[in-house]
Amino acid sequence: MKKKFSLICTFLLLALLACGDNTEPAEAQTDDSQTSVEGTTGPALPGIDHWLAITDSIGVEMGDSNLVFGQIVDAQFLPDGNIAVADMQKNKISIFTAEGEFVTAVGRKGSGPGEYLMLSTFEVTEDGGFIVPDVMGGKLNFYDSEYSFTDAMTGFFPTPPMMISSVDGGFVGLKPEFEQGEDEMHMGMGIYLWTDSAAADVEYARNMILFDMNDLAATVKTMVFFDTDRNDNVLSAPYSTEEYIITSQSPDGEQRWQIVEDFPRVKKSDEEIAEEQELIRSRMVAAGTPAEMADLFQIEEYKVFVGQLEVDNMNRLWVLSSVYDTAVYRIYDCETGEFLFTAALRADEAHEDMVPSISDYGITGLDAYSDEWSRVYIIQPEDPALFE
Repeated sequence: MKKKFSLICTFLLLALLACGDNTEPAEAQTDDSQTSVEGTTGPALPGIDHWLAITDSIGVEMGDSNLVFGQIVDAQFLPDGNIAVADMQKNKISIFTAEGEFVTAVGRKGSGPGEYLMLSTFEVTEDGGFIVPDVMGGKLNFYDSEYSFTDAMTGFFPTPPMMISSVDGGFVGLKPEFEQGEDEMHMGMGIYLWTDSAAADVEYARNMILFDMNDLAATVKTMVFFDTDRNDNVLSAPYSTEEYIITSQSPDGEQRWQIVEDFPRVKKSDEEIAEEQELIRSRMVAAGTPAEMADLFQIEEYKVFVGQLEVDNMNRLWVLSSVYDTAVYRIYDCETGEFLFTAALRADEAHEDMVPSISDYGITGLDAYSDEWSRVYIIQPEDPALFE
């Protein structure tokens, strides 16, 4: 999934840069206590209540340089209806109208004000500005609704957050963590609230494990998917192939509700493993990881239960179920955790790997596995009443 792969590659690059010592490979662990679905395809689709459809795209293979993308890592609608596209290869965020006309570009590669060394994602603020994490540059860049650089926040240790969600008076973020002892290093991820400085105000989650250079996949399992709802509550789900669990916490960190669903584990096909291996390897190398280090990453053989959490304009939580061969969502009420309905992307064979990105302002989509040129897709619900 687009955000998952972006986070994985950024996190692994940081891990490899942080530790140069190899350790013995971890012994493989197996778990036969749960049912698995074998074969080359995922399970049959559940009953789908609402369908999403691709209606347009932005990007060309050749021609206008503003429309020829390198490596898109994020794309989001803005409050004014424009669309922002983050290109890691070109190191800039390009702004387009909903009709695909180029408006302007934001940022560039560098270490100065408003510049970044690694562009992997961005967050849209309520007024239409941006927060752009630069984990390699050690800072967060802030832009106003006119796309002008306004400020930078530094002082994070060891890095700033990789992913951001704007809330009233600050932001919640997913941040890599490192703990170096005399003989060993622990690393993992944490979710925190920040307001006016790099010192976190609230801790929502923190997962740490012993770092093993020869078992990078284990390190990835410390990741947590998250988003914030319209009341600034924090919604999170672990990166897990063993459990489907989603937790809602109040802004001050108190648990509000928790969803636990019982689904069978699903094995990936050999083809899926090969495709994912190549995608992650290429993303890591593009981000600066030596090829021999990128080759150390071993793909998990089971599919992750939850691949993405996103909140829409009606304060509903869209949970991407990663076990299917196309984008399928379970949608819940953010206030109560009550299940509401299912939704899925109606896509032909050429776009079956498309992953939509749900936001307050519209739906975009990226296809990480496409053999064609990089582009952003515009997605609409087939029933306009789905989003009021």
